[in-house]
Amino acid sequence: MQVTRFYTTDDGGSAFDEFVFPITEEVTDAWGNALRFSKSFPCASVRVYEAPVGAFQDWHNAPARQLCVMMQGIWEVGTTDAETRHWGPGEVFMPDTVEGKGHTSRVIEGPVSMFFIPLPEDFHVTT
Repeated sequence: MQVTRFYTTDDGGSAFDEFVFPITEEVTDAWGNALRFSKSFPCASVRVYEAPVGAFQDWHNAPARQLCVMMQGIWEVGTTDAETRHWGPGEVFMPDTVEGKGHTSRVIEGPVSMFFIPLPEDFHVTT
């Protein structure tokens, strides 16, 4: 699964990159289908988030390294290198700006709703 990540740069700013979420385990089900899974990881606090049409958040940090799974609306994120990207229903992104200047967020079309799935401390991104 391809995931867009925004992260803290060495100078305290933010930028985007992409990584493939590791899907490393494969099993064959009773009907002969090859099914692939990621390794399981503990997650104590999945949350559902909603934001109204027109909501804007100026520079801020992500509360945690997490996967965000869009369910409804169009969400925009801006980084300090002046790039913006959008996500809609069914798309996944990863805020990784837990320090530095952070990122901006805006509801382009809404309301927006998404799942926040915190990642474990030992989750490493390979870009």
